[in-house]
Amino acid sequence: MSGAERARAKCLRLAVLTLLLPASLIAQQSGTGVVDITVQEPMGMVVGLLIRSAGRMARTDSAGHARLVLPAGRQIISVTRIGYKPTNMPVDVVADSAITVRIPVEMAVAMEEVRISATRTERLAGETPIPVEVVDDMEVDENTLMAPSGITMLLNETPGLRVQAASPSLGTGSVRILGLPGQYTAMLADGLPLYGGGSSALGPLDISPVDLQRVEIIKGAASSLYGGQALGGVINLVSKLPTGKSEVLLNRRMLGVTDAATWLSRQLTSGTGVSLLASGTTQSSADIDGDGWADQARAQRWNVRPRLTASDDRGRILFVTAGYGYDTRTGGTLGAALTPTGVSFREGLTSRRADVGATATLPLHGEGNAAFRFALSSSSRNRVFGGGPREDEDISTGFLELTRSYVRERVTLVVGTSAQLDDFENSLNGAFDHRWITPSLFATSEQALGPLTVSASVRGDAHPEAGVQVTERLAAMVKPGRGWSVRASVGTGFAPPTATTEETEAIGLRSIRPAAALRPEHSVGSMLDVNGSVAGAELLVTAYASRVRDAIQLADAADGSGDGILTNTRESTRIAGVEGAVVWRFDGGRFLGTYGYGRGSRADATTGAREPMPLLPRHRAGGDLMFEREKTYRAGIEGIWYGAQSLDDNPYRSGSRPYLYLMAIVMRQFGRVEAVANFENLLNVRQTDTDPLVRPLPATGGRWTTDVWAPLEGFMANAAIRYRW
Repeated sequence: MSGAERARAKCLRLAVLTLLLPASLIAQQSGTGVVDITVQEPMGMVVGLLIRSAGRMARTDSAGHARLVLPAGRQIISVTRIGYKPTNMPVDVVADSAITVRIPVEMAVAMEEVRISATRTERLAGETPIPVEVVDDMEVDENTLMAPSGITMLLNETPGLRVQAASPSLGTGSVRILGLPGQYTAMLADGLPLYGGGSSALGPLDISPVDLQRVEIIKGAASSLYGGQALGGVINLVSKLPTGKSEVLLNRRMLGVTDAATWLSRQLTSGTGVSLLASGTTQSSADIDGDGWADQARAQRWNVRPRLTASDDRGRILFVTAGYGYDTRTGGTLGAALTPTGVSFREGLTSRRADVGATATLPLHGEGNAAFRFALSSSSRNRVFGGGPREDEDISTGFLELTRSYVRERVTLVVGTSAQLDDFENSLNGAFDHRWITPSLFATSEQALGPLTVSASVRGDAHPEAGVQVTERLAAMVKPGRGWSVRASVGTGFAPPTATTEETEAIGLRSIRPAAALRPEHSVGSMLDVNGSVAGAELLVTAYASRVRDAIQLADAADGSGDGILTNTRESTRIAGVEGAVVWRFDGGRFLGTYGYGRGSRADATTGAREPMPLLPRHRAGGDLMFEREKTYRAGIEGIWYGAQSLDDNPYRSGSRPYLYLMAIVMRQFGRVEAVANFENLLNVRQTDTDPLVRPLPATGGRWTTDVWAPLEGFMANAAIRYRW
């Protein structure tokens, strides 16, 4: 680390500690009283609203009733739910007494009203200084009907996110946030690391979104919140609450793809409910361009996930989940087809994953609560790559966390400790095997200082391989006018030295060697976010910059073996850009326009020379026009234009061609039944119309395909039907 970098890190840590110090001096009050709350809503929809005060929580029952035991004194009761305007009511709690309050609520659709859990302070999206992108339940519902087999389409339509195919032969992929490679993205389910370290197959991208309520996205370094797996950002998938409603969905897509999913839920008591997600997908292999190589892998996968949610009138909350999934896919050459060198090359990947996790929240006598989280995840992967032996991987993750929150009207402080187990074993290459147990301490604070709200986070991880790593994030928000907010943030991140990269996810580790000593990766990122309204339209503009030092990349061994070597680059990876979105809502519909500009460079892993960041579109623009009538129909058309992308080690070209991706959808509701017809890639854009997917000679590690920079399947259509009760 250079002297300038050390100075910047010291300044950031000093600022974080300065902001955390006042919050750590929050005093606790003695004595409690009971508050009986009745929520009133014009349409009578009063079940399941979230009631919060002094760090304690409860949900309303079918009659709109809830009860909280609160510290004596002046308290603010907050009522929130997606689709409703947040309501705050002050109350004076008397020790050893009970009071009754009635709180009216109104429906709304503004994104600012969603309460965010990924920032740990659990504040409304419009109140937290940390920029958080939220994909709400309406967007999730629309994309579920369009692509029920996974959330790839949902994430691809989110500004700043792109799902990059890791292996075109098998259909696996990873999520890039603001242009950074997918290995830097932490994927969480209800705040828990249930997907472990192997998220390319049997991960969230391939699990049905039928039970998904919303998606929370923190862009940029978030290691101060979630440790080494969040160098590039966090995606938190939040599930639906068990309201007693259920649904089943069937989908048929071109090229022999069939999806089936059901979400069943039941309320056992006013505060306790259970749910079950069960889904499955089958698809046939397809060779679109007739070259004998599978453009779509043959695949079968299924998974089940039960959940239990329980809460009482004292604000105690328990959440328990478990899951099991199976996934098998085959690709490569088909039938008697051969590679350009005259050999058959089959690829296959079979994955099994099981996990269990829980969260418990206990209100304390003072303001705030204590929370406990744990997760266990185990996955096995069996890979076939050409004619060599089968490669087996076993990945296990264990997670335990304790937090204590202190909540006042203008200050929130969360302190905690955690420990995480990361276990990795490869049957053909033991050089990257590890068993790491990483303890950590962290603190997060948000404070309102007049018109300014500031947030500070600091975390220390004692990693057995990377050593002690301290990461920070500092954010501030100001609201210069009604409906306007400006957020600025800067943070650092780290990632331990592992063999998980987008390149190795495609080829495995059988032909990969480690450098003499891999070093941990470090990042620093900054972001400026402006949100407001112009001429009746909602506007969001985000400028960002990131730098990753000691990035781990795959280089050729250069000894004629074709093997690869994982090594730290000599210079940093740099990415910067601007993302913008505008939403115009009108009677009977809405229009969403997006634009993104990105530019980045990195050091070549072999020569050290600087080169453009591969697969990063310089320009990306999109438009989505949707017409709808509630409980009757929805119809829309959407287009995304991708600019030229730099390509790495592509024998046919150094840069991709721009292309336009058009989609259209029509949905019709008949009571409890919804029918949908969805059409993708209306212009039939295919990468193989420009160049072959298969290389004339294998690349480093034995890979036969180029990177994917455009669709492979061409025009696609699907029809789905959903029944709710």
